[in-house]
Amino acid sequence: MLVEIIAMVLGEEATPVHRPLPDVLLANSRLIIHDESDDSYLGVEVRAEATLATVLAESLLGVTEPAPEDVLDVIAELGNIAAGNVKSLLCTNGRLSLPAPVLAEQSPTDPAGTVRAVAVLFGRIVELVVIPVSGVDAATRWPGFASV
Repeated sequence: MLVEIIAMVLGEEATPVHRPLPDVLLANSRLIIHDESDDSYLGVEVRAEATLATVLAESLLGVTEPAPEDVLDVIAELGNIAAGNVKSLLCTNGRLSLPAPVLAEQSPTDPAGTVRAVAVLFGRIVELVVIPVSGVDAATRWPGFASV
């Protein structure tokens, strides 16, 4: 699915690989799927080397030096597309949170049961990660609900 999303959205070819993200600055977008029928939650993240997210922002936004906010916007949109695809496959009646993009110094430690797809795009690593979560924190935002 990750390779298909990259081809569809970016018009670029990615190659599936089996290796972890390097220990570099990462761009990460996290969304939560809430299945209201059984009150379960599933996290979906797109993680990419920040240099890759910067190249994508340059290409998609047509700027030569994207601001950090532009890089976060691009990774958030990729996360939104990926999570929407995961939701349509696993939980058609669920609701999808808004993306929470961040620039992070290291990849988070994932719990047992995490499923990961990894690909190389422009020589850099990008991951689609599906994470079992027990609930959501107060920072999770949902469409149609006012922020506090």
